[in-house]
Amino acid sequence: HFFATALFFAASSPRLTSTNMPAKKASVFTHGKKLADGDMYIITIIDMEPAGLLVKAYNQSSNAEYTLSPTESQISAAGLSRSEADLTSLASSIDVYTTSDRTFISSSLPAIKDQKVIPQGENVAAFIESTTVGGEKLPSLLATALSELCKAKPAGLDAVRWLGEWLLANNPNQPHVEEA
Repeated sequence: HFFATALFFAASSPRLTSTNMPAKKASVFTHGKKLADGDMYIITIIDMEPAGLLVKAYNQSSNAEYTLSPTESQISAAGLSRSEADLTSLASSIDVYTTSDRTFISSSLPAIKDQKVIPQGENVAAFIESTTVGGEKLPSLLATALSELCKAKPAGLDAVRWLGEWLLANNPNQPHVEEA
């Protein structure tokens, strides 16, 4: 159900505001739509070529904005171009969902992948505790790494570099290659 549709097609090249400022991307499609939560959203699609598209859903009543960034490969796999009909299909496929006390937008097109949920607050500890690395839990591996760091006693930024190198060298998920 589309309540308001307004198309704003920009020239294929980005607009410049002055010779000293970087190019700004223009909205190529704007569309009003009621999403699953019952609120009206303004769906805006911005061309970020060659990276893909940026889809924004703005809910004026709550002043909330959600984004989704389909890549060029996802757009191609979904069979979409930057035509008006395809942008309408993409905008029509957008809906809102809530998980882990966070709200996101998602596309019903199978090739357009959802954003990765980045844990925040108390969820970070639960994520770290539940992550398995090789045959052990992540906290155990990190405790071993930090213990080895204390034994080596590098100073300043060398400590960060040393820890990073140790984690790479001792990564249990790293494939093992046998030389013949």
